[in-house]
Amino acid sequence: MMNNPLFQPTWVSPPGETILDILSDREISPECLARDIGYDLNGIYALFDGSQEISELLAHKLADAIGPDAEFWLSREQQYREDVSRIYRHTSKAEDSWLAELPIKSMQAFGWISNSDSKSKKVIDCLDYFGMPDISAWKDISAEFAKEARFRTSQTFAQEIGATAAWVRFGETKASKLSCKPWDKNKLLSSLEVIRRLTNISEPRVFIPELQSILSDCGVALVISKTPEGCPASGMAKFVSEDRALIMLSFRYLSDDHFWFSLFHEIGHLVLHGRNSTFVEGEGFECTVEEREANEFAAHSLIPADFRKNMKDHAADYRSIIKFAKSIGISPGIVVGQMQYEKILRPAHMNKLKVRYSWSSI
Repeated sequence: MMNNPLFQPTWVSPPGETILDILSDREISPECLARDIGYDLNGIYALFDGSQEISELLAHKLADAIGPDAEFWLSREQQYREDVSRIYRHTSKAEDSWLAELPIKSMQAFGWISNSDSKSKKVIDCLDYFGMPDISAWKDISAEFAKEARFRTSQTFAQEIGATAAWVRFGETKASKLSCKPWDKNKLLSSLEVIRRLTNISEPRVFIPELQSILSDCGVALVISKTPEGCPASGMAKFVSEDRALIMLSFRYLSDDHFWFSLFHEIGHLVLHGRNSTFVEGEGFECTVEEREANEFAAHSLIPADFRKNMKDHAADYRSIIKFAKSIGISPGIVVGQMQYEKILRPAHMNKLKVRYSWSSI
């Protein structure tokens, strides 16, 4: 493996890590190894962290002390030094510009890439994250993604694309690892009422697993993730394969009315629109015909038309809204959100009826 020219690791592993594994397996202490090869402990720890290079003489000493042979240790040392040289290098202007388009700090904080301070390591980590051979592929990928997701042009256009693409990539990767039955549009439509009842559960840690189970039975992987810095998305829907769809939600506003409306909005895209687009909801995206149709689907799924026309009659006070919400089987917070949207209530009026979430509860 070490001499395989096709093997290009995105990390560095000093030979000392292999030495430590062997010592652990054989229950040999660092002190014993130091004695056997004629080193002091400072020299042994320098060997462990890679600051001590393995010379031909040292390779033979290691082979005599712990095996396997000197050639192995010399090859291991050569591979490590080559990896360090390849990964930790000066970056080009093009690479620096690319990194500036990506939410590196958030990607590191979320564990999507390593916490390295090295720019060249960040480039390698991001190429690996997006599954790209080199940065030249980014131009085509970002252009196609911007077209599919229908971004509005803004002063931070490139950063918004990079941040949103990183968020979507996380969802795609996670969705590929989730268990899902094949896509079934009719089953999803018949499950809407069951999903709707979940709006009455206030704890995300309770309703999210149930929601994920219902959707996975319909061929939809549900991924919940914070957005990285610069990503304006609340939700996203797309087909990741012929028989699997993805809905991704960010809990952006941490309130029940927004979360559930976003969910039904994304479901609307899956059942109403084609398989060839990435639909992203949130600030910074165009309000297309498809977005308006998904909004209408969500609104009428949550509060059917027969009840919507009577909403104004139930907006007098908290008690009226609670009674109305109970009669149609959804949370009062959703009713308030829809009344505000329809301008029956002023913005923020009756907001006490909305359930507020925290990430600790998600």
